[in-house]
Amino acid sequence: MARLMRFLPGFSNSVVNSRHLSHNIQPVKLSYDEYLPKDPQSASGAPLLIMHGLFGSRQNWRGISKRLTQVLNPSRRILSIDGRNHGLSPHASEHTYQHMAEDVKELIRDIGAEKVVVLGHSMGGRCMMYFALEYPELVESAVIVDISPFSNIHFAGSTEAMSDLLRTLQGITIDPSLSPSAARKLVDEEISSIMTDKATRDFILLNLYKDENSGFRWRFNVQGLLDNVETSIAKFPAEILERKYSKPILFIGGADSQYINPKDLPRIQESFPQARLEFVANAGHLVHVQKPMEFLDLVVNFLNR
Repeated sequence: MARLMRFLPGFSNSVVNSRHLSHNIQPVKLSYDEYLPKDPQSASGAPLLIMHGLFGSRQNWRGISKRLTQVLNPSRRILSIDGRNHGLSPHASEHTYQHMAEDVKELIRDIGAEKVVVLGHSMGGRCMMYFALEYPELVESAVIVDISPFSNIHFAGSTEAMSDLLRTLQGITIDPSLSPSAARKLVDEEISSIMTDKATRDFILLNLYKDENSGFRWRFNVQGLLDNVETSIAKFPAEILERKYSKPILFIGGADSQYINPKDLPRIQESFPQARLEFVANAGHLVHVQKPMEFLDLVVNFLNR
């Protein structure tokens, strides 16, 4: 059975003066759950870092993480991370892929790893792409889930609709006397015209919780995401694609998703020469949720190669 350890964040006092960057970035300390194999001493492979997508959290990857501790060879420590402005990680006004990459670098320093394997879904996939291009010496291999550097598809259909969704969430007043289920039903009705996919709405509503002192709150930073979604989150920085990450990298897409187009592969391979692209049948953007066994087969076969 996998062993779970939880790490809650503080704020980093260090300022990164990266030789790769033109200005200083202050990272935040990321919250994560660490999964270990039954025999922790057997975890001889580079740690695997997993990052969720927009509106997600480390908890979305709990089942996948537990299973991976049982089937990866060599065994690895697995860290399922809350990205900045999500889950239990700190809220910040900045939310660019540059900032997110520095957060990951800070985490690697904190856990004392020389190299890591990275896996990211959607926004988390773009973070890990950026990180691999910025710090290729730290990344042994990578798995990118249902996103490409070139996709302009988003949960709500456009970046403007994403902003509308966040503004709507920000403007909803929830009576603190409501039960959690009633509160989620209220929010679901308010956002259904913007977010038409029920499964995606349910995914977002996992972040709504009731605080004993302040009523209902969102685990993600609504204002921080709203300030950055159109300028940073929805756009992968074109300038970083001038670099190359030449180690193995697997892109996994849902066959029913529009977030990654098979026609993108030649362009992807300009920056990621060893890129492979696999699709999971009858799966959409949440491919790891909708088809977990098929998804796991692709990841395990790639990492155990």
